[in-house]
Amino acid sequence: MQLISFSLDKNEDIRYFVYNIRYSRLFWHFPFPSIVKIWQEGACCIMSENNKTMGAGKMAAQLGAMIAFLIGSGFASGQEIVQYFSGWGSIFSAVMIAVITFIMMYLGFKAYAYAGRSRGLRNINEIFTFYGGKAFGTILLVIPLGFTACAYFFMCSGFANTLHQQWPAIPIPVGLAVAIIISVGSAVLGLNKMVDIIGKIGPVIAIFSLFIGIIAAFSCWPMINEGNMAVNSGAVEVTRAGATPLLAGISFGGCCLLLPTAYVGNLSYELREYKFKYTTIILLVECIFYVCACLLLGLDHMGNIQESATYAIPNLLLASKIFGAASTIMSTTFAIIILLAIYTTICPLLWSTITLFTKTDKSIAYKITCVIVGIVVYFVCLFVPYQTLLNYIMTYFGYCGFIVFAVCTVRYFYVKHQDKANGMLVE
Repeated sequence: MQLISFSLDKNEDIRYFVYNIRYSRLFWHFPFPSIVKIWQEGACCIMSENNKTMGAGKMAAQLGAMIAFLIGSGFASGQEIVQYFSGWGSIFSAVMIAVITFIMMYLGFKAYAYAGRSRGLRNINEIFTFYGGKAFGTILLVIPLGFTACAYFFMCSGFANTLHQQWPAIPIPVGLAVAIIISVGSAVLGLNKMVDIIGKIGPVIAIFSLFIGIIAAFSCWPMINEGNMAVNSGAVEVTRAGATPLLAGISFGGCCLLLPTAYVGNLSYELREYKFKYTTIILLVECIFYVCACLLLGLDHMGNIQESATYAIPNLLLASKIFGAASTIMSTTFAIIILLAIYTTICPLLWSTITLFTKTDKSIAYKITCVIVGIVVYFVCLFVPYQTLLNYIMTYFGYCGFIVFAVCTVRYFYVKHQDKANGMLVE
């Protein structure tokens, strides 16, 4: 028997080291029953799993962080909801899209989380390499990185359209300039702390949107049949994401998987001292909440499709319609919340995209690149409408996201089966 000497951080779970050994060349030098003896500083350590119980407060905090991560300008504005859920002239189609999205989100997130928990993988490159191999993992990596870069375009446009719709005196070119200046300025000046603080607003947007959705349902849902008839007769034209409801569900599910990849993997790793079932519960509740919120708002806009289809920011339209005398205050409040949400999203998007090509965010090259990208995005958004940008970027990157889903999910079930056979299943 060959003995190998090493040392481990005492705060690290032995299990993760063992998992990494299992999938490395060192595995072939180890006897590998379900309990592995590892000699460390003269002591025998037994592979174990942490089993702490997670409190309701901790779970709520993690749920809020996940919600904040998923919400972008498309959800907050309502534009992606209209394009994916409301324009098919059928309640059944909207429900089918929601079901497909839920299945893809939950299984995809479980795959990411299992890689983070069982293998200690904390970033997107490691997760995709683990599931796709070195070569194909690189191809998978390009998809979310490309989506991240392109999302900056339609989110800046969403910022400008929110300003213009709520305050018509502010033209879209001016709103675009504001979005570009504050995002580039924050990225260049390193205002990460301010972005992080305002980023806590994510759960507020979700709750506010849900509140608007529930109140609007009383006036919009009785009009759903009328709205569907208008769509089916061609009286109302709606920009749709996807050629069919099936493809729309695949595309939307794919988009929902692309941005949170590394976050979910890292979340599972950071929560490794707790039972894995708590991570599963967090992911399940998050998926249910998000999909139900999308479906709720989608049905609202379905009943108000004659107007929702013509506005860049449909959720603002709902807020202004349902609160009567208080509509000005409520829609203004919601507009500010949307703007803050977009700001806290576009800054990290710009930073993460530029740092792929520069060694550090402190260099002159990084700052010049930020400015150049900002100028390019300004002129693209100036000539391409928000609805069109969101439609093309989300639809086609969503299809690519389905490839990520298929690879990671199939490999997840295979790896889980192998772990179970080896007595090392994490559950």
